[in-house]
Amino acid sequence: MNLKEEVIGLIDDSAEDNFLTKAEKNQIKAALQSLSPDKRISDLLRSELFKIARNQINAENYMEVLVWTEKVNKLILSANKVEVQQESVYFSPGEECLQAILSNIRQARNKIRICLFTISDDRIAEELISKKRQGVSIKIITDNDKMFDRGSDIEKLHRAGIPIRVDETDNHMHHKFALFDSDITLTGSYNWTRSAERYNHENILITDSNKVLRQFNKEFDSLWDEFPDLHL
Repeated sequence: MNLKEEVIGLIDDSAEDNFLTKAEKNQIKAALQSLSPDKRISDLLRSELFKIARNQINAENYMEVLVWTEKVNKLILSANKVEVQQESVYFSPGEECLQAILSNIRQARNKIRICLFTISDDRIAEELISKKRQGVSIKIITDNDKMFDRGSDIEKLHRAGIPIRVDETDNHMHHKFALFDSDITLTGSYNWTRSAERYNHENILITDSNKVLRQFNKEFDSLWDEFPDLHL
């Protein structure tokens, strides 16, 4: 087996569960470094990647396959010293935004940082609680204006052991962003509510830009230091 076939084999193995583990990422990265692909080989590897993704994708897993494909594609392009930035945009009404959020929550393996005006979609709350039980570090910053409205999931998330800090001032903490594994930034107008999914014209942008991530991380850390813990 030559190095190109080894890389393709590693990508194919990773595709079985539509998730790129840290170990798989390191294996593929090491094999790519040994191969040191030029643009022609890089294009061939990407063609094989997209072929594998097409064979895997279906109506139930399309978002997971998309996230996996973007991450592996980034590895291939990076090995060819190509500057890469993956971005995706989603809109509501409809399930696009919801599924993008759920997919990134499910893909997270280390930490999730959330800064949102309100959370009242229990489908998202249940995924977050599930990740908390799996040992993923989660922190949430929110605003007190909608916290006790009917349907709000903030109390449920707090009782599940997720640390939450709240803007209790007369002004509003109106951000809508989330950070996943020091890797992905998710932001946009979309509130994590059922009405946003069903009725509102909203948007989400997802990017792996390191520059964007650093800026949002800085803002999150600043607000986390500024606001008090939630006490019920």
